[in-house]
Amino acid sequence: MDSPDLLPDYSPDPDANPENQVQITQNENFEELQKQVIANFQKPNVPNVNVPEKIIICLDVCYDNQDSLFRLSDGSTFTPINMMKRVLEFFVYSKNAINKKTEFALVVLKESEPCWLQNFTNNMKDIINEIDYINPEECHSETFDFSNLFQLLKQKVEIPEYKDGECLMPPPYVMRMIVLYGRSNCLPIISQDDPFFNFLKQHLYFYIDILLAHEEDCSQYKCVEIYDALQDLDNGYSYVYEVLRNAAKIHDCIAKLLAHPLQRPLQKNTDYSFGSRY
Repeated sequence: MDSPDLLPDYSPDPDANPENQVQITQNENFEELQKQVIANFQKPNVPNVNVPEKIIICLDVCYDNQDSLFRLSDGSTFTPINMMKRVLEFFVYSKNAINKKTEFALVVLKESEPCWLQNFTNNMKDIINEIDYINPEECHSETFDFSNLFQLLKQKVEIPEYKDGECLMPPPYVMRMIVLYGRSNCLPIISQDDPFFNFLKQHLYFYIDILLAHEEDCSQYKCVEIYDALQDLDNGYSYVYEVLRNAAKIHDCIAKLLAHPLQRPLQKNTDYSFGSRY
């Protein structure tokens, strides 16, 4: 054993000091938080108020594979359309519990055209009954043109006007469309030249969120191409999710869409962990 006088001199490494390590971590966390704050300040100057929502549920009723199933932990199985109905029922009741003034409309995407089934209502029985009576349809088309949907919206929706001088005044409501797309072989066609679509993308009180539920084996389907095409619906403030045939994850995604569009951060800055990191 070395005697004390033969031991090497101890010169502490400042980087190894636990207090320094804590300080470095805090600085990194602060910089990350600062970036998120700056990004959120770049959002339009709209009031951060829980005004009523008018939500258009845009449900794709077509399927590619009739044998495709979602499985729950208890062993029960659901077809894709029945799983969509299940998560939509959860979403509708949860939004109604948050704000009784939330209204819902229902439009379904058939093989080649949209069909408006339910006008805006806050009557839970009406909207749930419409969802329950939806039947799936087999898809044979290779593309679905969203221009038909935009034309339907032009006839059906009225969006509150945004005025620069009154930007701090909350609107009477905000409009949001949630697209639940379930096809894995039918490519969405979203024209960037569509005049009404461009109007919707620029409107500060209209939001489009997307949930894509596709088949497991993407090598046999066009999952990547479809996901990339649906991104064209995003004007920078959308929430976009994709899931495989995973029952837990699709419930998780629909829960994340409960957030009010005027009160949520940009999707890239969301944090669903419990407790504070800072």
